[in-house]
Amino acid sequence: MTNELFPRFSEAEYGRRFDAARHLMDREGVEALVIHGDANHIGSIHYLSNYLSRSPAWLVFPKQGEPSLFVHFYNTIPCTQTLSIVKDVQCYWQSPPGAVAGCLRRLGLANASIGVIGLAASIPSAQFASLKEQVPEAKFKDVSRPFSETRWIRSEEELDWFRTSAYLTDLTCELLEQKIRPGLSEYDLSAIIHEAFLHHGGHLGIHFIASTPMSAPDRFVPWQFLTPRTLTKGDVVITEITISYWGYGAQIHRPFAVGAEPTPLYRKLFEVAHQCFENVRKVLQPGSTSEQIIEATSIIEKSGFTVCDSVVHGEGGRNPELGTRSSPHPFEPWTFKENMVVVIQPNPITPDHKAGLQLGSAVVVRRGGAEVLHHYPFKFPLCGLE
Repeated sequence: MTNELFPRFSEAEYGRRFDAARHLMDREGVEALVIHGDANHIGSIHYLSNYLSRSPAWLVFPKQGEPSLFVHFYNTIPCTQTLSIVKDVQCYWQSPPGAVAGCLRRLGLANASIGVIGLAASIPSAQFASLKEQVPEAKFKDVSRPFSETRWIRSEEELDWFRTSAYLTDLTCELLEQKIRPGLSEYDLSAIIHEAFLHHGGHLGIHFIASTPMSAPDRFVPWQFLTPRTLTKGDVVITEITISYWGYGAQIHRPFAVGAEPTPLYRKLFEVAHQCFENVRKVLQPGSTSEQIIEATSIIEKSGFTVCDSVVHGEGGRNPELGTRSSPHPFEPWTFKENMVVVIQPNPITPDHKAGLQLGSAVVVRRGGAEVLHHYPFKFPLCGLE
């Protein structure tokens, strides 16, 4: 399926997805899917429409008949009609539940069983209550989890989009390595990251950054908001970066030394992080469990460190979110399947929570060990030598 302005998957790929959605409806005993999404939850609607939600949106996808997409702002409809593969695009105006209820009635589904996606994640409770009031004979069933489990097994076309995202994200690390130097602020680092990907058509997912002196560190994990701090010789810059490609995001984590070689402590943190990454990557195969992954992280504690962030996560920073035995992350039972995309991101930190770094990449679960999507090397580059 071609579109000269926006990327789209092939007709065969969308056919595969529609079949999967209808098989899910058969298994769950529902006649339609009502899907909610917003800027923080784009995957489910995008999967069946190619639409990227920047504001709250609803998709009604019936087992029989044509789907309808409802968006927040009327002025976004022209662009959405070009971007989306769904032909019926409408504004829901002041009442999203009213628009969705009206669509269900037009489809003859006012008294049917309806699968709901996004109930716990993004749908406002008051709007869902209003929807139920407007179609009181309908029966609603939360099918978010089985739908997500279907999406999380990625096709080869989807993996190509993840690889494109990884390429764009790699570009940011390459340019940071070239341009980091004493005297720049963290705001300057943000500008460098944007310079690397904007003219390639990517979209910023996240760029979390922290800088601190390696000799007297006070930041041990990338921060979600940048500060005006100026880099000085002997600093370390730790990063967590995702540049998305049309809804698909591959995340990378690399440290950068500023004007001086990494200190022995930071070299050890890096080596432990890299070994942990490899230990987890080798274990991460179809059928691997959370317990096996956590066991593979044990080098962090054996080396005298702990973690602040998860070591493995899936979509949205969760699904699953696995730490180590010493971290505060609750145990989440999980069995990994082939072609799932997750992030391995060891973040060893000292017990006093002063020094730390993060090292990681997005990977695909494969037989024989996970496949790394990125090509930027696992290194600790020395930047900004005078």
